[in-house]
Amino acid sequence: MAPVSTPAVLLRAHDYGDTSRILRFYTRDHGLVSVMARGVRGRSGKGATTLSTFASGDLTAYLKQDRDLHTMKDFGCKNLRAPLGQDVLRFAGAAALSELVLAHADQEAHPELFEGLESSLDVLVVSDAAGAPAAALSGLWRITEAFGFAPQLDSCVRCDTLLGGEEVGRFDFEAGGVRCAECAEGAAGPRLGPGARRQVLALLAGTLDTEITHARRHLRVLSDFVAYHLVPRPLKSFHFLDGLLPQEEVQAT
Repeated sequence: MAPVSTPAVLLRAHDYGDTSRILRFYTRDHGLVSVMARGVRGRSGKGATTLSTFASGDLTAYLKQDRDLHTMKDFGCKNLRAPLGQDVLRFAGAAALSELVLAHADQEAHPELFEGLESSLDVLVVSDAAGAPAAALSGLWRITEAFGFAPQLDSCVRCDTLLGGEEVGRFDFEAGGVRCAECAEGAAGPRLGPGARRQVLALLAGTLDTEITHARRHLRVLSDFVAYHLVPRPLKSFHFLDGLLPQEEVQAT
C-alpha cells in the first residue's frame, strides 16, 4: 500500500507502550485521522520536538479503509507554534479549538474547517495578553460556523424582523439565534444587547482587534450554543478556559 501525504494539524497525543504514541491529526484532505507513530518516544532532538500538540505540517501515513487507526510514516513539521505552550490562556484557547474539532469532526475532507483551524491557531500565537480572550472566542465561533452552525443575529429568529440598533433580545439556543424584544417576552435564554451582538458578529468575522468585554459571558453563550447544535456533552477545555478569562465589572453597552 502506498502512503498518502496531506497537510495536517496535530490535535492530541497519547503514549502507547514503551516507545510509541497514538496521534490524532485533523487533515485537509482526509478529515480526522488517528495514527500509530512507532518508536517516536525513543527519539531525541528535532524529530521528537516537532511532534508537539498544535504543530502543523505534512503528514504521511498508510491509510486503510474501514480502519480507525492507521500507521504514520512521517510528519514534516512546518509550523511548531511553540508560543502556545508558553502561555496558559493561549494554550487553553488552542485546547478548546482542538477539543471542539475532535468532538464533532469526521473522516471526510472539510478544507474550510481545516483552514479555519489553522488560521485560528495562528492568531492565538501572535496574540498578547489583552487580545488572547478575543482570539480564542473568535476561533471557537469560526470553527462552529465552519461546521455549518452560525447564529442568526441581525434579525429575530422567530419573526424575522430586523433587530433595532438599541434592541435587547434573548438568545434562543434551540432556534439558533436572537429573539427580538417582543418575541423574547416570557422566553428563557440570556439577554443579548446591541453591544454584545456587535461583538459576536466581529468574533465570527475575525475582525475584533480590541479587548473584548465580558469574555466569560461570551464563552458561556458560545458553550450553550455548541451544546445545542454540535456537542451535547460538556467540553472540559471550555471549563478550563472559563476559569482563565477575566471578569469585568463594567456594564457592556
